[in-house]
Amino acid sequence: MTKKLFLTLVSVVFLVFMLAGCGDKKENDTTDTRDSDTSETDTDTIEPDLDNTETDADVSETDTDEPKHDTDNADTDDPEPDSDNPETDTDASDEPDSDGTETDTDVSDEPVPDDTETDIDTPNTDSDNTAEIDPVWGAKYQKADEFAERVSADTVKANNRLGMEIFSRLAKDEGAKNVMISPLSIAISMAMTANGAVDGALSEMKEVLGFSSMEMPDVNEQFAQLIASLVEADKDMVLEIADSIWMDDAFAPNVKADFISVLEDFYSAALFTEDFADAATVGKINSGVSEKTHGKIDRIIDEIGPNTVMYIINAVYFKAAWTNAFDKDLTYQFEFRLSDNSSKDVDYMYACGDSYSFKIDRENKDSVVRIPYGRGVFAFYAIVPSGNVDEFIGKIAETGIDSYFEAPNKRPDFSLDLPKFKFAYEQSLKETFKTFGMGQVFSGGLDNISSDVEALHIGDVFHKTFIEVNEEGTEAAAVTDVAADTGGDEDSYIISARHPFVFVIRDERTGSILFIGKVEDPTAE
Repeated sequence: MTKKLFLTLVSVVFLVFMLAGCGDKKENDTTDTRDSDTSETDTDTIEPDLDNTETDADVSETDTDEPKHDTDNADTDDPEPDSDNPETDTDASDEPDSDGTETDTDVSDEPVPDDTETDIDTPNTDSDNTAEIDPVWGAKYQKADEFAERVSADTVKANNRLGMEIFSRLAKDEGAKNVMISPLSIAISMAMTANGAVDGALSEMKEVLGFSSMEMPDVNEQFAQLIASLVEADKDMVLEIADSIWMDDAFAPNVKADFISVLEDFYSAALFTEDFADAATVGKINSGVSEKTHGKIDRIIDEIGPNTVMYIINAVYFKAAWTNAFDKDLTYQFEFRLSDNSSKDVDYMYACGDSYSFKIDRENKDSVVRIPYGRGVFAFYAIVPSGNVDEFIGKIAETGIDSYFEAPNKRPDFSLDLPKFKFAYEQSLKETFKTFGMGQVFSGGLDNISSDVEALHIGDVFHKTFIEVNEEGTEAAAVTDVAADTGGDEDSYIISARHPFVFVIRDERTGSILFIGKVEDPTAE
């Protein structure tokens, strides 16, 4: 009888975006919009309640030698954004660089904000607000940042490189379809799985994952530091990472204690033993996933096959407040040009001012805007290429994406038009990993998991994501299921995402990419 091991990863992001009002949006020409009242849309609004100033973590413990990354200890019942803490960490110059000043968007057709001022209160944007941080959160920040300093650049580079290669492959294969993955979730799941591999299978996994020069204890230690650095990193953010192992009760006695202890010690994995022949176990596993993702991912499996013996589940939940909020009254409708040159009317969020860092390349017209969260250690990047988005993704997969995170310019006359969007995506990554050179582990080689004479092997790697972006914030989820078997104009400063673009959610301290995706059609769900 062949046996199956499922390793499942769940990543959920809830980001709440808040922008200072900087001027009323000028009335759109009726030929360009559907309705002058664009503040209401068919999309359900996200009402984040971000009162998260209390956690169960004992902040008096400052021993960072033992990273504690079980994020279930945080009180995540709707944290409340602190409008007095809009710090950003980007040191921006007042003048744009010589790379350029405009995107390829036809600025002449876009609604232009007039010079009148709104009645919206502008939150404090003084970057020097460390005095406003209470001692409890100050201690938490210090602890999280110390863990971040221990994450090596090579680890981050390996994780991001793997994510970019997968993203590039999927973007090309999917064509004019929205795509999103979580490099963080994929990296954690595959690192956990690698602890069960031996010999050639382990060598292939380490090579593909970018850890060929590291021993597995060092890999595990790096992931422990990375996970710990993400916990309680911002009082305006909830980021939880929870790992678990679900085993068939008939198979559990064969599982090696060393394998379980590694996942418990370095990934804080919770252990569950259930009767996989009982149909109720499907509901238990799905309920566990739903709980860890706050209901954003409510199902990861439909049934348990007769040869399935284990699930390893990673869940990431992220919910954060923009440093400054988008004003719903400034939302308007305008055309979005699709890859096939057709267009659709979509809802655009609008903002302006020097709360955003940006860069516009004058030569190739690519542009990027950085929108920070909370105290500024996490940020959302919208990267708008001048040409075909898939060709652009292929280019940055080869040459690197890091230069697009260098957005040094801030100007009071800068303006941003970002479409609201909501979509789900799912795809098997098995063939992608095999193409990368990870072949042996899909036919055997997971001998370090079980003492059973029948060796386990990966049967599939499945990734599922969801994201929604609107004025209140962003909700996103990503699930990865790894199955293992046995047997514009130069004089303006405007970034308008009016055609397919790339977005990234990033930890600015380590450079880790939590999520990356492309929006081909903001209306497609």
